Amino acid sequence: MKAVGLTVAGNRYEVKLEEEFAEFIVKDLEESGINMHTDNKPDKLLQAYLRLAKQANSYEEEIELLIETLDSL
Repeated sequence: MKAVGLTVAGNRYEVKLEEEFAEFIVKDLEESGINMHTDNKPDKLLQAYLRLAKQANSYEEEIELLIETLDSL
């Protein structure tokens, strides 16, 4: 387990995650403009969430397309 923490609007939040997942989360948050060591505005966290939600939606659409393609074979 690895502790991942960030500060939003003056409040520090820390969670323990599995090592590999923690590394993914830190990398993704940093790519979204979240700084893990200083205070962040709530809108940046919302933007990071929406970025991941968009990716998840895209993956679901791709999976559905693959299933349809496989079904038609």
